[in-house]
Amino acid sequence: MDISSLAGLGLAMAAIVLGAGSGMGALIDMPSFFITVVGSIGGMMIAAPKDVSFKFFQAIMMGIKEPKIDAVEILKTLYSFAEKARREGLISLEADLEELDNDFMKDGLRAAVDGTDPEEIRKILEIKMDLFEAEQGKWSGVLNTWGSLAPAFGMIGTLIGLVLMLGTLNDPTTIGPKMAIALITTLYGALVANIFTLPIAEKINRRTALQVNLLRMITEGILSIVSGENPRLMEEKLKAFLSPDDKKKYESEKEG
Repeated sequence: MDISSLAGLGLAMAAIVLGAGSGMGALIDMPSFFITVVGSIGGMMIAAPKDVSFKFFQAIMMGIKEPKIDAVEILKTLYSFAEKARREGLISLEADLEELDNDFMKDGLRAAVDGTDPEEIRKILEIKMDLFEAEQGKWSGVLNTWGSLAPAFGMIGTLIGLVLMLGTLNDPTTIGPKMAIALITTLYGALVANIFTLPIAEKINRRTALQVNLLRMITEGILSIVSGENPRLMEEKLKAFLSPDDKKKYESEKEG
């Protein structure tokens, strides 16, 4: 699990609960919840493709679960493959392919072992990168859609509450409940957008960018292996794809 996401969600909720204090109960209103939350989910399901509209909870979990991204280990693997291919030839890597748990690297190296033209290998891997990015974009997109609709449904709830209140101004006892719907729906819309949807969509986008950067590193590594490039030269080139922390980790592990 992504500790920062869980801590952020907990901190945001705690801020609201502590800020409301003893008046927290006044912020719980089921009609407002249905208008804003359920209504915005309905709008999102209308807008999103059916293969993701029924899985919006899965999209939220993608932001909470941290994917395994070990750029250092991948660079070490590519370096060892480059050394082996230079000593024994590309065909020698075939025995190592089944042990790889990275399908992207496995597919690229298999194409290399099969003698595929380097330019064709690049095209194949770039297509795979584009497809991966599009797949990830579906999940952040559905959350962005939900996040944009929730405040709008909050405003719809506000208008409903005001209409109901204006229709019963002759009865002062109904003004409070109707006004509650008018105001709390706007609050719920802001909470859904700014805690559960837009921040998580942004995190998915940022993670996708990191993963695509890693795929580019793998692509360049495979093409360097195919061209018979000096492993040390390849290593220096691929280190440029690492973050400063990963670069320090790689250097320390290499020295160790």
